[in-house]
Amino acid sequence: MGLQIYYLLPEKNSFDKVIMSLFILVLIHISFAAVFRDVVKGYQFVDRGAPFGMLYGPLLFFAFKASQGKLIRPIQIFQHLLPFLILLTVFVYFLASPTFRLNNSRDYYLALYSLFGISWLFYPILLLFQGSRLDLSLFNIKRIFYYSIILLLILSAIILPIIFSSFLNQESADTPISGATIYLIMLFGAVLTYNYMLKELAQRKILPTKILLNELVSKEIQNESVIEEGFSHLLYEERVLDYLKQETYLDPEFTIEKMQKDLKMSRSQLSQFFKEYYKQNVLKTINSLRIQAVCSALEEEDFDMNIEELALRCGFSSRASFYRNFSFEKDCTPFEYRDRVIKKDTYL
Repeated sequence: MGLQIYYLLPEKNSFDKVIMSLFILVLIHISFAAVFRDVVKGYQFVDRGAPFGMLYGPLLFFAFKASQGKLIRPIQIFQHLLPFLILLTVFVYFLASPTFRLNNSRDYYLALYSLFGISWLFYPILLLFQGSRLDLSLFNIKRIFYYSIILLLILSAIILPIIFSSFLNQESADTPISGATIYLIMLFGAVLTYNYMLKELAQRKILPTKILLNELVSKEIQNESVIEEGFSHLLYEERVLDYLKQETYLDPEFTIEKMQKDLKMSRSQLSQFFKEYYKQNVLKTINSLRIQAVCSALEEEDFDMNIEELALRCGFSSRASFYRNFSFEKDCTPFEYRDRVIKKDTYL
């Protein structure tokens, strides 16, 4: 099940790979111990002499490096696995040579389990000094390190005194830890790694789903906002254009506040509509419409009116404002504009 969960993990990182290696090691170690301690009789020495215990400390160290996102160089892997490789070579010779096994088994076991105890003490201490660098938000990872450190320290606290006592009393050291203890400790390690992978699977499967759902909801809200805004714009357009057709702005008493009240629109809504539709603010648009009305009057053949009176009739209560806006729109004075119209009609 642990292997299945690992393969279901999306986007496996280097830490996941190290933890999976640790999980496989535990399974192999348990299987190895079960076969040669309980199934195959007379071959307990095969399990007792196996140097698997030298791998737990280095794998825990590699996992720590991976959790920090650091690259584990091949030279580092070789350095930390070198004691295991040396012991593995000696172990093969131990199995292949009955004479060596008969004459040196006590010394071999003493050396082997002493190195186990030293390794299980060294790596937890190393991680305790460097463990403060772990990100506090990575609770699931920190829990693995803390439990593993405690587990290895307990093992070293058990095995080192036994080995020291066996050395002093010239006793055999081939079974410093009982089979039940080994199974229990390994089972705890397997459960710990399995629990980590199970939680990571749940988090990584749920998190992308939540992100996708949030993106879909956000897009839906944006689409609804666009539709609502577009619909509101159409309603405003019809309302404002109908209102302007009434030419209420030709009244000198006309104000933008009155226009807001008549249209039942806020100032921001009115301002936004004019900027989008007319590409200028409300006041400039109203003055432009007033100037158009003035020009229409100036273009009539029978025009005979005082200019100031015309400006007033077209909504300008200020003479200065009228001349300024007319000059801005037509780049000439009202008189010049009237002369141009007359000359144009004469040529026609």
